[in-house]
Amino acid sequence: MPGGPAKIYQIELRDLEPLLRKKLGDDLELVDYAAESLLPSGENYGSTMLKVHAVIKRSRTADKEDLELVAKMLPPTDFQRAMFDSSYTFRKEAFLYEEMIPSYQRLEREFGLRDEEVFDIVPEFYGARYSLTEDEGSFDDDAVLLMRNLKVLGYYTGDRREGLDLEHAKIATVALARFHALGMAMKQHKPEYFDGLKARSKALKFPDDNGFEECVNMFIRVMKQDPEIAVHSDFIEHIMPKASDPSHWFTVPPEPWSTIVHSDFWVNNIMFRKNPISNEVDDVKFVDFQNYLLMSPLRELTFFLLASMNADVMENGFDQLLNLYYEKFIEVLKRMRVDTEPFARDKFDARLKIDAYEELLHCSFMLKIMTSEVKEDEQFDNPDKFMQEDSISEGFRKRIRMCVMKYAEKGWIEKAN
Repeated sequence: MPGGPAKIYQIELRDLEPLLRKKLGDDLELVDYAAESLLPSGENYGSTMLKVHAVIKRSRTADKEDLELVAKMLPPTDFQRAMFDSSYTFRKEAFLYEEMIPSYQRLEREFGLRDEEVFDIVPEFYGARYSLTEDEGSFDDDAVLLMRNLKVLGYYTGDRREGLDLEHAKIATVALARFHALGMAMKQHKPEYFDGLKARSKALKFPDDNGFEECVNMFIRVMKQDPEIAVHSDFIEHIMPKASDPSHWFTVPPEPWSTIVHSDFWVNNIMFRKNPISNEVDDVKFVDFQNYLLMSPLRELTFFLLASMNADVMENGFDQLLNLYYEKFIEVLKRMRVDTEPFARDKFDARLKIDAYEELLHCSFMLKIMTSEVKEDEQFDNPDKFMQEDSISEGFRKRIRMCVMKYAEKGWIEKAN
């Protein structure tokens, strides 16, 4: 464990004009800009998020325009930078915005979708840089990913402490199924290209001193203290230590069950928009793709449903969402002319039982984060804060109880052969 106070870096957005010119043209003039924190530090662990208001002119004689952006920059501590392997994940995320999502859209057009129908799931991307120097491979505090600010367009996130209601969960589930299915369609129709996507989807390197074992032991103790779920102690004590091996988190499944997954798909990384007339949710965007992986989509589905739903959905809407995901997943595969026989419902359910069994620790970590109180100016600079048992909230105990009880209800306590 790192000892002593962590060094806190001051992150500042500099020299914005050359970056904007990459997207908007060499005639662009940056008249002025201002940047401020977009989120409290406790709401985003892997980066510093800045809200940017820029005033631009597209040429010397053009009128001024306002541009509302988000700048994703390095996190402020060395611990966070090591934990999230920032020099790798920044380039990885830029590739998704610049190449991967556009490639999915091109593939959909090849199969007859119109421009307005293609999968528009990410904010508009304005470019990336990794340093102000021209040295290839350099990476420093001036690294930035620049994208459209969705909040000014009316997008919002759900309440991470409560989880999503059924309306929001349905929209997110449909989009997740499409994202997963498009990766599988790319794998079938353009296998060589997909190999390149796979190469870009490697996991980040975990620090050697990652504190996993202490976290696992804490979660086991907390769950065994709860009489409602302590009856499942054998399951808890078997799967949790196994999952503390970082390689467990990145296991590639047997075919045909591999595709590109977001791998950090939870409330804070999903943004919704409502129609101002009907007040119904009419669009969804995914953000924060720094950890996408080649993995089974059903691990991600399990994680999303168990960690991001509110109590009512967990009790009354869980199966409805499972069925909705499957229906949309098969619908997209059929549209993209992928053989769906390997994904028949009985095979889907069998794979789901295998994958769900592996996700309990992932859910535990996320529920700990989701139910934590955010303190002003608090930094995620040391795992000790995360592992203190007195930091476990009643909200966490309630949410992890619902999670384990759902495992028991669905028969996921016993791993399928």
